[in-house]
Amino acid sequence: MRVATETGLATRVRPTLPSAERLLASAVAFLVEGGEEEAAGVLLACSLGLRAAGGAWYDGDELHAGVHVELTGPRAAYELLCDDHHPISRAILAALSAVLPPGLEMDRFSVRAELVAPDPGWRTRLLERARGEGVDNQAVGFAPARVWQGLRFRSESELRIAQALDRAGVLYLPNCKARLGAAGARQNREADFLVCFEGRWGILEVDGEPFHPPSRTAQDHERDRLFRTHGILVVEHFDARECYGDAGGVVKRFLEILARA
Repeated sequence: MRVATETGLATRVRPTLPSAERLLASAVAFLVEGGEEEAAGVLLACSLGLRAAGGAWYDGDELHAGVHVELTGPRAAYELLCDDHHPISRAILAALSAVLPPGLEMDRFSVRAELVAPDPGWRTRLLERARGEGVDNQAVGFAPARVWQGLRFRSESELRIAQALDRAGVLYLPNCKARLGAAGARQNREADFLVCFEGRWGILEVDGEPFHPPSRTAQDHERDRLFRTHGILVVEHFDARECYGDAGGVVKRFLEILARA
């Protein structure tokens, strides 16, 4: 039960806040020890701010104080942490609460996207991207959440699949547009991952991201049919959350399917 204290008394005896770095390190260690490496990775991509929030109160004869924890990170982490129902978001919140020192309770939790350091040509560069100028045919039309090995990816889920394909040692083309279709009805279509394994070609799709909402199901099926008419018979769709949490397992299953085709 919370009982408000007098302001002066609360100020004098308020529990001491730990350093933000110590709290962050403790929460990451908590997640790693619990086998929640994916959540630990997301938290490590963020910086943490910590300050007093609200007042202080007595629970019985023990004094407690509220704190505001704020995480700042890249867009992929920001969007994930803003989803209160995502298991990784919930795991991070639970870890932060678990490692707060005695007498401190999280009264407020907030998330912000990180500020970038602009270079001298940032206006021109971003204007070209917005207009579709000066870009290649890889992940065109989307500001990439991640760049890895000179390749662009729309999300952390896609990046993890790319890294798992890399570890598997297979040839793959991520987010590249293809020109296909019957004569007189040619179209541009993009696969998330076009993969070659043991002489067989297949497509691995990461579903559930903003660019693959349920409303696009019909268009995605039509695109899949177009690829099949050109001989790519294996087109497999995997949920983005599964790709994020178990990219290695997703790639293993996909390659097994492709090997049997």
